[in-house]
Formats: sequence, structure tokens, C-alpha cells
Amino acid sequence: MLSSGGFGASASTGRLRRRGLQVVCAAEPPKTGRQPDSVKKRERQNDRHRIRNHARKAEMRTRMKKVFRALEKLRKKADAQPEEIIEIEKMISEAYKAIDKTVKVGAMHRNTGDHRKSRLARRKKAIEIIRGWYVPNAEPAATA
Repeated sequence: MLSSGGFGASASTGRLRRRGLQVVCAAEPPKTGRQPDSVKKRERQNDRHRIRNHARKAEMRTRMKKVFRALEKLRKKADAQPEEIIEIEKMISEAYKAIDKTVKVGAMHRNTGDHRKSRLARRKKAIEIIRGWYVPNAEPAATA
């Protein structure tokens, strides 16, 4: 039986009494061994999205690797010229584009995308500093 005060439960009926109100728990519908069509559709969508996201991430990683390889090659090159960095800057731009697309569609978190873009920029700047091509602004512009 149900208890008269506070919380009480009857194991046989599955009903609870709380402050004079009865709350009846809804029972699950009987299992038929068959999934609803919405579940099947969601699985198909998940498969498509997983394949697309993997392709986007793979493209992004490939572009980043190309930039890193080109920067390493430039670092090791004995007679490198400052004009050679222009081609690498185009590759970095393509890598940024791939990273931004991956973030935009939600395949990667925006902070992760920013971190990867920062890695590319740091590596490029390190090469420019090693070669002596990077000259920071000596004095900031006066705003008086």
C-alpha cells in the first residue's frame, strides 16, 4: 500500500504519492524489434557527415603538411631568397582556407582551428627571423 506521509511507493503499481498528488510513470511502448524510420535516417546522415568531415580534416592536414615541408626545405636551403617566401604564403593562405572551412561546418572546434593557424604563422615567422628577412617595426605610429 501507499504510505500516507511524504514519499511512498508501491512496488506493484509503480505509482508515487507526493503531497497528495499521484504521479503515474509512463511505461515504455513494447519493443517490436524494429527501429523507427527516423533512427535509420539519422544513421544514414551520420555516416554521410562522418565521411565528409573526415575528408575535410584530411584536406586540411595535407595542406598544413605541405606548408611545413616547404618551410623546412626553405630553412635548410643555403642560398634562399626572400622572394621564395611568397609562394609559401600562398600555400599558407590555402591552408587557412581549409582550416576555416573545417571549423565552419563544425568538424573541428574554432579554438583548435585558431591554434593550427597560429602554428603555421609561428613557423613562417621563425624561418624569416632565422634568415634575417623579418624586421619588426622599430617604433609604433604616434597617435597624437
